[in-house]
Amino acid sequence: LDVLLNNAGVMACPKMSTKDGFEFQLGVNHLGHFLLTQQLLPSLIEANKPVRIINVASAAHQFGQVDFNDLMRDKDYQPWEAYGQSKLANIMYTYELARRL
Repeated sequence: LDVLLNNAGVMACPKMSTKDGFEFQLGVNHLGHFLLTQQLLPSLIEANKPVRIINVASAAHQFGQVDFNDLMRDKDYQPWEAYGQSKLANIMYTYELARRL
């Protein structure tokens, strides 16, 4: 594996949950990418060769806010706020992953 491109996504959809119970946009746009990357990371590091990990986000991260008190947006679901939260999570994870690697 030379490149991992995390690009699946949904945008501003009605309130739904993943089969695991996560808010749908957070689950599809961020948690799936996070889990796949974390599961592949040991093999990527062990390969001891240059590998690129690309996480596609959106300018919507600029209006995103991660609400740790209501991460699943159960209290007040607003589609665009949930989307912004998922895209901000992408950006935050990408920065942290780069720092650690």
